[in-house]
Amino acid sequence: MFFVGLIAAVRVMLYGVERQRPTGDSSPRSFSASPAVIASFAVVTGFVGYLLARSGVPVTWVWTVAFLAGASAAAVMVRLVRRWWTVVPEHDIDDERYVLQGSIARVVADIREGGIGQIALEGDGTRGAIPARAIDERAMPAGTEVVIERIEGGVAFVEDWTQVEKRL
Repeated sequence: MFFVGLIAAVRVMLYGVERQRPTGDSSPRSFSASPAVIASFAVVTGFVGYLLARSGVPVTWVWTVAFLAGASAAAVMVRLVRRWWTVVPEHDIDDERYVLQGSIARVVADIREGGIGQIALEGDGTRGAIPARAIDERAMPAGTEVVIERIEGGVAFVEDWTQVEKRL
């Protein structure tokens, strides 16, 4: 039992505690049979059972105490995993300014020096023209291939692809 728990624990370390739900399943998350709970139950049951068996305790007591200890550990794990899911990580929130960072676009209306022009994303037929300005304030004629650095206030800040390519 102990080794089954160790294998389950390694799986949790590699893949995490999240279980995949079928697409469209809106039921609340249940962690009662998650790998983390199974791992905690199996490790504690196996460890306690081993210690009790080595100390000469009767077999029925070994199984009973080991099972109760494993069930207690599993209950604690369910509680910990549920509490962990209620935490909203601040660092995983996408900053809207950088959603399109690194995207390739083409200038469709000249960007004047220090001014604003327009770009269209390459290979994306769903978006129209986006207002854009060069991050180095240089002029860019229509047809120039650019890379989006960020979007602020609805204006894309772009850099000439040839400049980016030189740094790579």
